[in-house]
Amino acid sequence: MTEEEFEQEVRFYQQAIRDTIAHVDLRLYWSEAAPELSARFNILLHNDLFHGRLLCIRLLSDGQRDVRLGAIKLIGSYDKKGDSVLSLALIQLACRQKDLREEALYAVWHVRTRYVLPQLLSFADKGYSSALYMIRPLLQTPEEIQRAILIAHKYIDASDYELREAALFLLQRYSTMEQEAERVLAAVQRYTDELFIDALKKAPLERVLEPLKALRATFPERSAEYGDLSSTIKVLEQRNHEGDEYKEGGGMS
Repeated sequence: MTEEEFEQEVRFYQQAIRDTIAHVDLRLYWSEAAPELSARFNILLHNDLFHGRLLCIRLLSDGQRDVRLGAIKLIGSYDKKGDSVLSLALIQLACRQKDLREEALYAVWHVRTRYVLPQLLSFADKGYSSALYMIRPLLQTPEEIQRAILIAHKYIDASDYELREAALFLLQRYSTMEQEAERVLAAVQRYTDELFIDALKKAPLERVLEPLKALRATFPERSAEYGDLSSTIKVLEQRNHEGDEYKEGGGMS
């Protein structure tokens, strides 16, 4: 691609993005909302990665907010994961522009690499649920995992559901219910989220069984909360029963 051809491509995408933003639902992925434009964008990146990346960087630094937003949306439609250049470009935009931060972080999900893990940890620590979701498959070292666990502890009972859900998922992967039972129970007592109630099926029953029974007593029997709590209580009681049988039988036969 010559320099003149590249500049023509930039102008095409600037106009195409403005036209697209004028008539699509911005909540949708552009692979659905603007399939033809997304397909063209993907073909460019597959066939000419250098100029494709250069195009993204130009669009992400465009003077018009709509063009920058459209570039984020297009990168979010890219069908190849693990691009360090694009993930770093999005992270740099997220650091600079708070008004596009959430959109940029969601787009990072599609091109994320460990290269941007430090920045994602920082955004997770600031309470961005998308970053907290994203770090989960990227963690490797004990230091990274410990920092992520501390962040999850900070948000396990956050008022925002997505944030506390992201914290729960991380703890389920990198910690144990033996260590996290009290924190998850406190979140259950505050919000009665089904996922959190279900997670307590693996908790030490002596710590959670009676508090769960007490919580269940505050709900009508036909309520969803009563049913969710009853399901977990049943599992815990079954574990307790099996433990008693084990002791009476002198261990495994």
